[in-house]
Amino acid sequence: MTERQYLNSQQLKDLVAIEDFKGFQPVATDTYSDGEILKTIMAKSGLKILLFCAIQRAVVGSGNKVFGEFVMNGEKINVKTIYKEFGVRDDASLGSELGPGELTPGRLQRFYRVQINEYFKKNPNIAPCLWKKYSTLKEEYRAVTFPGAEALVQTKDEALYLLQTYRTFDARQGTHVADQAEQVLLARKVLSQEDILKANRSQ
Repeated sequence: MTERQYLNSQQLKDLVAIEDFKGFQPVATDTYSDGEILKTIMAKSGLKILLFCAIQRAVVGSGNKVFGEFVMNGEKINVKTIYKEFGVRDDASLGSELGPGELTPGRLQRFYRVQINEYFKKNPNIAPCLWKKYSTLKEEYRAVTFPGAEALVQTKDEALYLLQTYRTFDARQGTHVADQAEQVLLARKVLSQEDILKANRSQ
């Protein structure tokens, strides 16, 4: 070990004085905004049709960018066609730089989280794809286990169940969705860092 491999606390503190922090303000990496998303949706007059697209995706998922179709008043509606019509970016990957009002399939699920939750509550025979494929199938969490629900869940138990389901999804798909959901849950103060550490240790 060289003499200066590790500086002591005082040496590190002396490098930059606390007064030098004046004027510094961190910028959040989550640019999502309910208000801006609403403005975009309303400008395009897509409030109901985009909700139906969000429910469809919550129910069947969207593997390989295949979004399927739903039936409305006897007419088949192709979700990808609607996305194109309303400028929904279905090509954006996790971590893509997006403006606060830009639409993606995931952002639509987050925006319509209350309606999606209500849909599953009122239709006990229908389950979210995320819950069916990646959870331990506890019925009490069925209606809150869908992508975007991290902005909806209210209790610690709901949040931890959703996170565990995301981790199972990540393990199978090679993604990092749980990390992003963690940040939302921490920011909303539904979970603390200690809650997450405890949950990780118990696995």
